[in-house]
Amino acid sequence: MGGTYEPIDSVRGITNKSSGKMGLELAKEAYIRGADLTLVVANVTVDIPSVFDVIHVETSSEMNDAILSLISDYDVFISVAAVSDFEFGRKSDKKIDSSTSLSLNLKPTTKIIRQIKKINPEIFLVGFKAEFNISRDDIINCAKKQIADAGTDLVIANDISKEGCSFGSDNNEVLIVDENVLSVPLASKREIAKTILDVISKKI
Repeated sequence: MGGTYEPIDSVRGITNKSSGKMGLELAKEAYIRGADLTLVVANVTVDIPSVFDVIHVETSSEMNDAILSLISDYDVFISVAAVSDFEFGRKSDKKIDSSTSLSLNLKPTTKIIRQIKKINPEIFLVGFKAEFNISRDDIINCAKKQIADAGTDLVIANDISKEGCSFGSDNNEVLIVDENVLSVPLASKREIAKTILDVISKKI
């Protein structure tokens, strides 16, 4: 959960605005329902209760390593983190001089979600798909592409350009996509977490 951070040099890097709020609400609801949880946590703005077993990571590579070491032992994996799509091909171990122009070489990060079923084919895999300012049909198509590419059993898709639905907000409006599409109107992330866990519970 949360957003990964990819360093450029010893003091700078790129990240995103993910807060970890949705992931925390899912964790709380799963805990209430009796689940045995491990949270893999990157950069978040929320306080994680001490009842949870937490592995802290920073980069997408660290998150990848942590998740792949765990998933053989679990029945459900919810991929709620906002993992960076790119990392720097060449990182400086010093602070880069800001007085000169700089061109950065980006390379794609490993797609964590595409590896899960290869290691644990029986796991129930839940993906999240955040898009920006696209149509409902396009969001659904993006979710179905993830299902085809990664073997996800369920995808939670949303448009973060909508009012009240941006990264860091307390509310969201989502589509829960598998062979069907369930529209969840604007609601608190706590209520959305309950709906998501209800759907998962019926399928596992």
